[in-house]
Amino acid sequence: MKQTLMSTYKESASSTLEQATCLPLAVYHDPSVFDAEMRGVFLNDWVFACAETTLVNAGDYFALDIAGEPIAIIRGQDTELRALSNICRHRGTPLLDLGFGQIAKNIACPYHAWTFDDTGTFKGAPLTGDIIIDKQEHCLPSFAIASWNGLVFVNLSDSPRPFSEKIEGLDGYLSLFELERFSHAHQMSAEHWNSNWKLAVENGIESYHLFKVHKETLETSTPSKQAYYVSGNAEWSLTGGAIKDDRGALSKWLSGSYPEAYNHYLLLFLPPSLIAVVTYEGLNWIQVLPEGPEHCAITPGGLSEQPVKDFKSSEFQFTEAFLSEDREICERVQRGMHSRMSKGGKLVRLEKILVDFHQYLANRLFQTATDEFVETVQAARFYREQED
Repeated sequence: MKQTLMSTYKESASSTLEQATCLPLAVYHDPSVFDAEMRGVFLNDWVFACAETTLVNAGDYFALDIAGEPIAIIRGQDTELRALSNICRHRGTPLLDLGFGQIAKNIACPYHAWTFDDTGTFKGAPLTGDIIIDKQEHCLPSFAIASWNGLVFVNLSDSPRPFSEKIEGLDGYLSLFELERFSHAHQMSAEHWNSNWKLAVENGIESYHLFKVHKETLETSTPSKQAYYVSGNAEWSLTGGAIKDDRGALSKWLSGSYPEAYNHYLLLFLPPSLIAVVTYEGLNWIQVLPEGPEHCAITPGGLSEQPVKDFKSSEFQFTEAFLSEDREICERVQRGMHSRMSKGGKLVRLEKILVDFHQYLANRLFQTATDEFVETVQAARFYREQED
């Protein structure tokens, strides 16, 4: 009997490294697969949104769309951070413009001026005549929100599991870098790629392609040959690599008693949306959000000890250069996903993090679980206990 695309997807995504191949090419463009991923992944897990330090003052907000669902993250007058629906309860108008902004105590719909406060409570509507509107029934829906190491995540599920379960065992690996030092955030403009979101994620997390795609950029400082797998499972993954170039301020810290580990970076992947590189100097991320079966939004940003003053600096020009290379290769690969005669081949050891990602997808879409996941979490707990 011929296998359906979803059953082939499940079988491929559930594989161990020894068995693993590229996922079926059709899953990178099929609309029904995309719909299943939006329901099973982005509407049912913790999705990275922004840095908390970009929302310090009462009234600060960040509005974004997750799997087509408009969300507004708002710092209330009571200092609480909330994730609210960004859709007016009257006739579905988006309330706040996308991106960062500032409101006073209330949010007024730009269509008919229905008004909500910064907790989502419906305050009233003008010119209603003799029609009585139940205020309690017209409040904005709210969603689960979590902040971890200065990063904000939201979960749109009706019954979200605790964020602490998603990152269990992870903090011990990051403690050396003292992430609490990085109190200043920056975020660049989003880019819109003609690429399936999974292709962008896979490209962002594996180091196998650096020597070819990024020969004059990333390969000069973080070469493929010196990349290695640290730890991971179907919830989070870490890889690492040596930093071989003169990093200016970093090289000054490395003289003396600082750990040799600072000569290395850690790449952190928290699926589905966060890819971050941690060094002694800061945490830099790209956020990947789907915009359709063959389109996604890529937003770079980061945390550092000092505020960023110039987005035209050599550091940001370097980021723009390698992201341009990534975009070009991802869009090229996307064109190949429509082949009916080809199928993906064997994954190599430098792509082990892709196996973690695929098993994450299998877990979310097909409710699979692996012994490797359980064993890795247990090992991470032991590592953390030894650190303590």
